[in-house]
Amino acid sequence: MSEDIHQDRAFQYGDGMFTTMHVACGRVALWSLHKQRLQNDSARLGLTVDLALLTEQVHAAAEKLADGVLKVHISSGCGGRGYQRPAGQSAVWRLSDFSVPAQYACWQKQGIAADISPVTLGLQPLLAGIKHINRLEQVLVKEQITLDDAIVCDMQGYVTEASASNVFWYADGQWYTPSLDNAGVAGVYRAFILSTLEQAGKPVITGKFTISDLKEASAVFLCNALMHIVPLNRIQFDDAEVRFDCGPVWTLQQQMNEAYEREHETPD
Repeated sequence: MSEDIHQDRAFQYGDGMFTTMHVACGRVALWSLHKQRLQNDSARLGLTVDLALLTEQVHAAAEKLADGVLKVHISSGCGGRGYQRPAGQSAVWRLSDFSVPAQYACWQKQGIAADISPVTLGLQPLLAGIKHINRLEQVLVKEQITLDDAIVCDMQGYVTEASASNVFWYADGQWYTPSLDNAGVAGVYRAFILSTLEQAGKPVITGKFTISDLKEASAVFLCNALMHIVPLNRIQFDDAEVRFDCGPVWTLQQQMNEAYEREHETPD
């Protein structure tokens, strides 16, 4: 990426995207899904990315890091005044690394509590699902959190996600998750769960659901590529606190951990 960050379109206009990856034993976990995200999201944003070169650099950085978190930040590049991109310009990227947040291991075992965010997400189907770098809504969500995390709805009242993760719940023997057609980020670990359970003959039902649907759940969890599956043991709704059984989540957690290990052992 250009050293002149002030001329970069990601800095100027939020014109870009990113993905955040867990690295273990020198390899990126769920790389095939991260690569698919980079390919699909860059195409939707009209960014030209040299995916072969990026893949090479990601693998080299992961090998050097060994264990931790690797982030790929992609920008449409530099140049131009106003919002119009310069013609024929390829995307550029920066890699950065850091440690896995220490609290995640405890959260996975003990569960956490969440409230309902007063911040709602705007509707924009053109950007829905993409992990673009315009994260101001999530910044506002984080500012309002009073417990460990928060459930976030869109402006129509449909459950969408948590502050930095996707949400699933269990009711009447079935797992559910929002469809993310109008808002939210389609996480890599979300995609991993959907694919794994589909292959196991237990597909997750996706759709539009309200807070009332969430109240009827017997178990709820959050997930992303770093914290994997974290049970919610209680949610503070506007009118009542509801507690949830972590048992079904821990059962799924074990199933997904086994699938995760198999995927990590598969050559890229």
